[in-house]
Amino acid sequence: MRHLAWGLALAMILCPVAATATTVRALSTAEMTASAEVIAVGRCVSLTPVWEGRVLVTRATVEITESLKGDVSGTIEVTLPGGIDTNRRVKVAMTYPGAPTMQPGERVFLFLDRDASDPGALTVSGFSQGKYAIVADPSGDAYVSRDLSNLTLVGAAGSVAAKNRKTLAAFRQEVRALLAR
Repeated sequence: MRHLAWGLALAMILCPVAATATTVRALSTAEMTASAEVIAVGRCVSLTPVWEGRVLVTRATVEITESLKGDVSGTIEVTLPGGIDTNRRVKVAMTYPGAPTMQPGERVFLFLDRDASDPGALTVSGFSQGKYAIVADPSGDAYVSRDLSNLTLVGAAGSVAAKNRKTLAAFRQEVRALLAR
């Protein structure tokens, strides 16, 4: 019986499952701005996988460079669904199609909510809709860009394009104007 259990565990690890999209309601910038408890710009400095019961999550430590909404400064922790636990004899990974991800060193523009099950924890609004990467083009201009390729977004307008890209300055100005209303 023990060999059967090990065989099944090994088969689950070695046989990849096709990733599918996650369906969520499309959120406009205005909706995210109004509903997010925190809107901040920063840089991901580290990622730490953590078990919450039987669920693996990743805690992203983000160094805040600008807070547009909410009282955050210094560093904050953002809980991301999924992760990789390499500290086990058999490595374990959990993934969620369309979940937000970050990489150490990545500059980010974030719309964050408080986790209903843990009010001290922050999560990205609208799954990955509330996480924008800040990237520079070859001329050095900063842009915000989000990858929604593994999300199916539905709303009043139907499906939404998989990728969005705006200048950081224009996006920051748009969010500030929405907050001023």
